[in-house]
Amino acid sequence: MHYSDKMAKLEDIILWILILIIIGIALWLLSGSPSETNALISITLFVAASELLIWKKLFNIDKNTAIGFMKVKNEMNSRFDIIENKLSK
Repeated sequence: MHYSDKMAKLEDIILWILILIIIGIALWLLSGSPSETNALISITLFVAASELLIWKKLFNIDKNTAIGFMKVKNEMNSRFDIIENKLSK
């Protein structure tokens, strides 16, 4: 297992923990325990943290996709060059 795979799993676990905390605070707010201001600030912080994790993951997927397309493009160009050389002989 690569280091990046371990980090991806860690980020997934952190994301789910943040989502559970958001739901827990919302339920706690419904029961009337914390003040509304404190609960809203907490929920906002956890939502922002989870959004950052999601955007980071999306940018990594986009970067890996771009790298994959560049590799395919280079491979196709090299194969076309080989075919072109064989046809020109």
